[in-house]
Amino acid sequence: MKRNLKVYPRSFKQEAVRLSYQRGCIEQVEKELGITPSLLNRWRQDYEKFGAGSFCGSGYLKMNPEQQKIHNLKKRIKKAELQSEILKKAVPFLKLGNPAVMAFIENHKEKYSLKMICSVLGISPHTYRKWKNDFISETQQKRNKVKQEITKLFYKAEKRYGCARITVELHKLGYQITSTTTGRYMRELGLYVSVKRES
Repeated sequence: MKRNLKVYPRSFKQEAVRLSYQRGCIEQVEKELGITPSLLNRWRQDYEKFGAGSFCGSGYLKMNPEQQKIHNLKKRIKKAELQSEILKKAVPFLKLGNPAVMAFIENHKEKYSLKMICSVLGISPHTYRKWKNDFISETQQKRNKVKQEITKLFYKAEKRYGCARITVELHKLGYQITSTTTGRYMRELGLYVSVKRES
C-alpha cells in the first residue's frame, strides 16, 4: 500500500534549519517539531548548498545564489528582447492613433501577455478592457440594427426575398454587407423564404 508522505511548507523547513543551527542539536529539534529522523539533516545539506534557493518545491529548479543571479539576468534579457519586439511591431499602429493601438493589443495579447504589451505601449490594462467592452457593445448594436432591417425587408416582401435579394436592398440603404452574412443573419432570425405551391 502506498504511503502518503507528509509535505512540509518552505517556511517550516527554513525555521527548522535555523533552530538546528541555533541549538546545535539536530535530534532535539526533530523530536520537538515531529520531523522524521534524518530529514532535518537533509534539509541542512540542501540549505548549505543552495542557500535562499532551497526548498523551492516541485517543478522549480534548485539554484545556488550565483546560479540564481545568472537565471535572473537571463530573464531580464529575455524580457527586454520581447519588449523591443513588441515596440518594433507596434510602431506602424502608434502612428494611426488609439483605435489602431487597441486593435494591435487585441491581436497580440495571447503571444506577449496583456500586461507586457500595455506596459510597453504606456496603456493601462483597464483602458484596454474598457475599449474592448465599448467596441463589442458598438459592434453588437450595429449587428442588431442590420438584423432589424433584414426582418423589415423580409416581411415587406411577404417572405419572398432570399439572402441575395435582401442584400441588394441593404446596399441601397447604405449597408456594406455580403450575401453570406445576410444569409447567416436570416438563419439566426429564423427567416426562411416561403415557397408557394402550385395548385
